[in-house]
Amino acid sequence: MKMSISSVETHQRVHSYRFDQRELEQLALEKVAKELGFNLPQGNLKTESRIISNSSGINPTTYECRIQIVENLDCKE
Repeated sequence: MKMSISSVETHQRVHSYRFDQRELEQLALEKVAKELGFNLPQGNLKTESRIISNSSGINPTTYECRIQIVENLDCKE
């Protein structure tokens, strides 16, 4: 019995990142603000972000991040 063996050499670099809850919330908030064209340090914005369990009874380990941006439209002149 003759065996045919081949090998392939690959060169790769693996980048791994871990984010804690607060970092995930901040990333989501920045993404939403960018999509809406908001500048987060702007004084007329109030932001809230939180990660909540989305347990529909099927998979209780599923989570979602809720983002709320309140834009104060009152102009003080």
